[in-house]
Amino acid sequence: SDVYKRQEYGTVTTTMSIHLLLPILALALSVAPANAHAPVSSFESAPFPTHQLDGMAPPPGPPASIVFNTSFGSGMILQQAPAKACLYGTLGVGGTGATVSISSMTDVSVAPYEVPAVTDGNQWKACLQGPAGINGEFQIVAKCTGCTNSTPATLDHVMFGDVWYCGGQSNMALPLLHTLSRNKSRDAILAGRYSTMRIFGMSGNMNPNQAWSSLKDAVTTDPDPDKSLFMGFSSTCYYFGESLVDTLIAAGQPVPPIGLIHTAWGGSTIEQWLDNSTIVSCSNVSISPANGEWHESRVLPFISMTLKGFVWYQGENDMHGYFGNSALKTGYSCMMPALVASWRKMWSATPGTTDPNAPFGLVTLAPSGGEGGSDIGTMRWAQTAGYGVLPNPAMPNTFLAQSYDLDDPFSNISCYHATGCPAKPTPPGGWGGCQQYCDSLAGTNFYMGPIHPRDKKPVGERLANGAAVVGYGVAGHSNGPTLSGCTKDGSNLVLSFNATLLAEGGADKVEVQPYNVQAGASKLHVLVNASLWCMQTANRDTSCIDDGTGKPAAGSGFNDFKTWVAVDMKADPTAPNKLLVDLAKTGGVAYAVRYAWQGDCCSENPPTSGPCPIASCPIMASLSKLPANPFMAKIVRDKCSCVPPQMCDE
Repeated sequence: SDVYKRQEYGTVTTTMSIHLLLPILALALSVAPANAHAPVSSFESAPFPTHQLDGMAPPPGPPASIVFNTSFGSGMILQQAPAKACLYGTLGVGGTGATVSISSMTDVSVAPYEVPAVTDGNQWKACLQGPAGINGEFQIVAKCTGCTNSTPATLDHVMFGDVWYCGGQSNMALPLLHTLSRNKSRDAILAGRYSTMRIFGMSGNMNPNQAWSSLKDAVTTDPDPDKSLFMGFSSTCYYFGESLVDTLIAAGQPVPPIGLIHTAWGGSTIEQWLDNSTIVSCSNVSISPANGEWHESRVLPFISMTLKGFVWYQGENDMHGYFGNSALKTGYSCMMPALVASWRKMWSATPGTTDPNAPFGLVTLAPSGGEGGSDIGTMRWAQTAGYGVLPNPAMPNTFLAQSYDLDDPFSNISCYHATGCPAKPTPPGGWGGCQQYCDSLAGTNFYMGPIHPRDKKPVGERLANGAAVVGYGVAGHSNGPTLSGCTKDGSNLVLSFNATLLAEGGADKVEVQPYNVQAGASKLHVLVNASLWCMQTANRDTSCIDDGTGKPAAGSGFNDFKTWVAVDMKADPTAPNKLLVDLAKTGGVAYAVRYAWQGDCCSENPPTSGPCPIASCPIMASLSKLPANPFMAKIVRDKCSCVPPQMCDE
C-alpha cells in the first residue's frame, strides 16, 4: 500500500514553511438593489490564500490582467445561501482594486449586482451571497481597477449548491478506474443522472489534474471511458457525492447541486496535513521535515472557499506511529480531533461563510490498511479520538463510515502473489484455485494490490448516510450498534448496545448475521489472561507500548489466539439492544471483551479461492444494516469498563 508508494514516489525531504497568512482587513457590507429575487451581497476579509494549486507560493509577479485563483473555474459549484460564497485571486499589473459582479445566465428575473473586493497587495477577495431557492447558472466577472490590461476574468455556468472537500491518502485518492462500480456510475451519468454534480481534483501521485467539470464532460474526455478524466478522479469522494444525491432523493429532501474538491495524496501521514502549531499541541507524534507539506499546498489554497463540509480517509501511513489517546493529548487520537478543529477554524475565519461546526466525515481503516502494523482496532478507536463512535464531545457534528467489513472481496494475498494475473497470460487449464480471483481482476484490476479495496461504493454510501443525518437533518441512523455496557454472570456475558443510537432513525435492533461457528469466526473474543491486556503492541506483539493509560506493560503474545479466545453469541430475544455471549469455551473466564479488532470478516474461515462477501461481519443493525462499531473493554467486577474517554459502564 502506501509503504510501497513511499518507495515508488520517494520521500520528501524539503523543509516546508509553516502556515503563512496575511492580516485580516477591515470589513464592509454592500446590499444589492431592491428586488424580490435579488440576492444580498457582502464581502468580508479573511486570511487571503497566498498559494496557488500548482506550487507552494504565488507567482513571482502579478499577471497581465486580473485572474481568479486556480481553485475556481467555469462550471463550478459555489456554496449556496445562507452562507456567503467567497472568491479570490490576483490583480493584474498596475491594479489597485477590483469589483466582482454576478448575473444569471438562465433567469432574467434575477437582478445582477456588483460588489467591491477587498485587497491586500496584489491579492483580492470578494464574498457573494448566492440566491436562496433559485436554481440555474450564473456568470461571475472580476474587473480590475487601474490594471494596465483591463481584460476581466470571467467564470461561466456557475451554480450554487453544497461544496465538499475530500482529503487524505491513497484509499481516498484511489482512481475510479480501479473500483467495482465504476461502469454503473458511468452509465448513469451518460443517461443524465447526477447532472448537477461537479468535480475538481488536484493532480497528485495517483490522480490527474481535474479542472471544474460536469460529470458527463469528465466521462467523455476520451473515446475510451476508462481513459477519461472521470476514471482518474477520487473514488471515495465521488461515490460519497453520488450516494449523497441518492440518499437525499430517497429521503424526499431537496437535492442541491453538489461540488466535490479532491486533494488526497497517496502515502501521506496526518502530520503532513497539519500545521506545526497544531502538531505540537499533541505529544508522541512524528517529527519530520515533511510535516505540514500538504497543509501548505493542498489545504491553504482552499481555506477562503466556502464549504458545506469535509470528508477524510487517512491513517494507513500512521499505522506504525503512536495511536495514543485524546484524553491524554497523545498520538493520532489527539491529532485527529485537532485536524477537525483547525480546519473548521481556518475555513470559518470569515463570519457567515463556512459553518464553524461544518460537518466532517471520516472512514475508518479497512483490514488491508494495516501496513504491517498491529492493533488496527486501536487505530480505528484513535480515529474517533478514543470514543469509539462519532459524533462525540471531542469531535462534534462528525460522522463515520466503518470499513472494517468492506475489505476487497478478493483480498486473498496468496492468489495475488501466486498468479500475477491479469498481467500474465492465462496458463493452459486456467488459474486453478485462483480462477475466480483472476476473473474478478480481469474486469477491474487492483491498484498496487489488495491494499486498495475496489469496493468503494459501499464506503461512499455509508459516508453519505452519515452526512445526510448529521449534515442535512435526514431522519436516520448515523451509527451501527455501539457498545454501552456488559454484565457477566458465570458462563454468560450480556452485551448491551446504546439504545438511543439504535432508536435514532426509528426502532432498530441488534442482529447476529450467520458466521462459521466451527471456525470461531464470530469476531468476538474474550481475554483469558488478565496480565496481557494491551491497547497497542509493538515488535510483532512482543511488547506493549500502551496499556490504556499511556504506559508500557511487560509480557508477550498480547494478540495471540490463545490469549484472546473466540466465543459465540446470539441476539437476546427479550431485548433489542442486547446480545447473549456463551463463555463455555473459556470456562467462564473473561477479563476483557473485544469485537472486530483484528482481521476481516473471513479471516478465521478456512482458506478459499472465493470472495469474502462485503458487510458480512456478524454484529449488525437489523434496520439500518450498519455494522457494529468495533469495541474493546475490560471486564471489572463483572461489568464492562472502556478506556477513557470512551464510556461503556451501563
